[in-house]
Amino acid sequence: MDKAISISKPGSLKTWLDYLEGINPNKIELGLSRVKTVFDRLSLDHIKHAKIVEVAGTNGKGSSAALIAASLNLSGIKTGLYTSPHLHSFTERVNIGGVDVNEETLCKAFAIVHNAAKEVSLTYFEYTTLAAFVCFELENVDALVLEIGLGGRLDAVNVLDADIALICSIGLDHTHILGNTIEKIAYEKAGIIKDHSYVVTGLISNEAKKVILQAAKEHQSKVYFEGEAFIGNFEDGFTYTQKNKSNLESYVYPYPKVPYCVAPSVIRVLTLLRELGLKITSSAVTQAIKTVSLPGRMQLVKVNPTIYLDVAHNPPAALNLVKTVAKRQKLAKRIAVIGMLKDKDIESVLSIVKDSFDEFYVASLHTERGENCERLKKALLACNIKEPLIKSFDNVDSAINAVLKVAQRLDEIIVLGSFVTVSEAMDSLKKFDN
Repeated sequence: MDKAISISKPGSLKTWLDYLEGINPNKIELGLSRVKTVFDRLSLDHIKHAKIVEVAGTNGKGSSAALIAASLNLSGIKTGLYTSPHLHSFTERVNIGGVDVNEETLCKAFAIVHNAAKEVSLTYFEYTTLAAFVCFELENVDALVLEIGLGGRLDAVNVLDADIALICSIGLDHTHILGNTIEKIAYEKAGIIKDHSYVVTGLISNEAKKVILQAAKEHQSKVYFEGEAFIGNFEDGFTYTQKNKSNLESYVYPYPKVPYCVAPSVIRVLTLLRELGLKITSSAVTQAIKTVSLPGRMQLVKVNPTIYLDVAHNPPAALNLVKTVAKRQKLAKRIAVIGMLKDKDIESVLSIVKDSFDEFYVASLHTERGENCERLKKALLACNIKEPLIKSFDNVDSAINAVLKVAQRLDEIIVLGSFVTVSEAMDSLKKFDN
């Protein structure tokens, strides 16, 4: 490993992140051998005995993880939450007791991992995952809620053994890495299931269920499928019902601020955590459901005109977006501001959302994975969107400025397509006041 960085003192977060971005050119290099070697050297004995929930899924991971962690923290259980990616500051990825980690602690953790790694060349994600684990060890957390970065089986997070594996959803995304069928992707996500553990899923296909059941059987683990072991009803408030032996038990909660689809499986996870000995209060769960939201998930950021931000970047997320906007009355124009990454299924996403908008402002993303606006325009034209309804821009900031110049008070603007797009839109919107 390159030792160019000085480790005589923890240093600044920017210094560490600049260093980490350059130590390993492979952006995605799945496997557990490297991270396990360094993990064993770190001797993180405390967190090994914490209650652990790992959260995988094509969509809904971040919202599910945040809701679980908030319920635990509000119950007085000191919880470490690890998520990715972040929108503005890397510290968003590591949350302890409901508060983002401070930079000093994070830099100390990076230095500890650096010393332990020695000759092992870790990827950026492996390095940062181990640093998060060190932060949790230093802070003596009692529970861990860990969002899988990609897939599950070979993801760095999976070096820890989860008491509960939550698989939120299974859809086609990252097919060039995880496989091009639901069964192959389900197999990768089922890799987080450990011996004698619990498995909870959101609504998934029968093909995916077969794969999950097989993995659970191999590990002698108990599996709970949404729609079978438990259900959520949102017609008149949020009613959660679960099968308990021969009886049905129902509980009423407020409407969640996170996407509704994640709430039932989260409640099932919290119920299991109670059975594992954590004292989670009903009032804490209710408070979490009422208050927890995530930036960039149909986030309302402006009115007159109304502006929402949504990181929808794959077909299942696009379908959820379409369902969400369909529930709202359209008072005037509905305008999309779209920027996407080139390795996403751009054509499928745009074909799903095309009928939900009156105009499209497409923007280039100037990152290594960013796609240019011309491909987005071409994809929309292939969906029979008339060219005058498509406007192209070199960057998100230009698109935001342009749409706000012409938008009327009752128009609705939705920014979508990636975390990069939402982050850049947030920066651009800071220049405007309601």
